[in-house]
Amino acid sequence: MTSEKSCGLPQKVAIFFFSAMFWLYIAKMGIFNGVVIATAVWGIYVLIRHRCEVISYLKSSQFLWLFLLLFVPVVISAIGSLTPKDSWRTVLNISRFFFIGGLAIVLTQSSVEKIRWAVLGFIALISVDAVIEWLTGYHLTGASRDRVRIMGLFQFYHLGYVLGTLTPIIFYQTYQSFAAKERGRFAWLVITACALIAIFVAGARAGWVSLLVSGGLLLLWLLIHRKISWKRVVVALGLCIVVAGGITQIPMVKNRLVNPNGAATVEFGSYEWFDKLSSARLVLWEFAWKHYQEYPVIGAGTGSFHQTFTEQPQALKGAHDEAFFPHFHGLEVLSETGTVGFICYLIVVFSVLWLLLSAPYFSVWLAVAFIAMMPINTHVAFYGSFWAVLIWVPLILGLRERFLRRKADAALENRLN
Repeated sequence: MTSEKSCGLPQKVAIFFFSAMFWLYIAKMGIFNGVVIATAVWGIYVLIRHRCEVISYLKSSQFLWLFLLLFVPVVISAIGSLTPKDSWRTVLNISRFFFIGGLAIVLTQSSVEKIRWAVLGFIALISVDAVIEWLTGYHLTGASRDRVRIMGLFQFYHLGYVLGTLTPIIFYQTYQSFAAKERGRFAWLVITACALIAIFVAGARAGWVSLLVSGGLLLLWLLIHRKISWKRVVVALGLCIVVAGGITQIPMVKNRLVNPNGAATVEFGSYEWFDKLSSARLVLWEFAWKHYQEYPVIGAGTGSFHQTFTEQPQALKGAHDEAFFPHFHGLEVLSETGTVGFICYLIVVFSVLWLLLSAPYFSVWLAVAFIAMMPINTHVAFYGSFWAVLIWVPLILGLRERFLRRKADAALENRLN
């Protein structure tokens, strides 16, 4: 559809839309969803105009198969859903990313790289802004709204979630800058430090888990491809432990660990302690597991958790009046799409991990996609429209980057032969 070296108007517009879907995480949901819908509409137009090329690309890039593995169980569960309206809405929400995936044929290697730089700018902005808010009580849009859990530029408490998921991008940029001995390497190191502090002072413990997984993925890739020795890994882990230990002594962080989600003291390691550590989510997880036991094959239907949980007697809901999702991706998939959906989901998760670790380059996009969809993720809803962008858009970009690199390598090999 386009030359790999060209950067015409379609490429520039695509760069804008793909970058905006990350930047607008700090905007209101109406604006955020509007950009996603507009991008999907453009994807529909591209599919109509270039149907054969788009379908061929979706197959050869493996996006089609990964998409169907996640999408088909959602459709099946919607047929027998306890809340059909919510389930079919999820079907429509996920459908958007099929067309956005097809739109990726507009992107060149240069386009994908420019999107990466745009997201790096977003990471730098929200990280530095959050640290300034933590230190001064003020950020770019005014006074701090919560001095216990820093919110930064986000509308709600999503700073730690989103930033923790995006850390592979800043981690690898910092690693590359030091490996190449670039002049700006210490600036990247400072931004990385700001990102780490921001994630911890945001108070989202799930964000801390994402941070650990992010660092682990990069170290594992470096070891597999012999980019780093075990000695350096041990040194790096030691430094991380020292830094993390220092950060955990920050009063607001220490309070979230030792006495999570409240002032009442509970015994360390008790059910009550774990319940507070999970932000009173144990009752949600127990309900999701019970849901799976009742509908083990195709699940209760995506989006059904909210209504079915809320309709329970208050005595069974614990501290919650209502809850929209279980806050546990693995359990959400298991309870809402059943064993069928969960098996398909695991195939996708491990496929993304395999594509990431087996590649001769570290794909920051596939790393972000893996963290966003991993089973132990306890952020927001896996099937919700808010988190879907962090799952699907990095996956689309990662597969596009992989496709273009393999195509370039094949062309080079043909010229050499």
